[in-house]
Amino acid sequence: MRTNAKLSQEKLAEKLGVSHRHLGDLERASPNGSVKILIDIAEYFHVSMDYLLLGRDPSRDQFQNELQAAIDHLEKIKGLL
Repeated sequence: MRTNAKLSQEKLAEKLGVSHRHLGDLERASPNGSVKILIDIAEYFHVSMDYLLLGRDPSRDQFQNELQAAIDHLEKIKGLL
């Protein structure tokens, strides 16, 4: 997300109030990272912790489930016609 936003580690670290080394540790999944900075990063980029930690976007998953349910419902209706 940082690189997509065209932010250097230094710039994002400055915005989050941490050192760029700490941010680098987080990006490399080093055990030196802290939960607080992960929360700050999620808030900065307006993403969920699920997305940040697991790469999953719960809102997208929910949308896909609802869309599939709608498709299934339309298929049932089509079968009745």
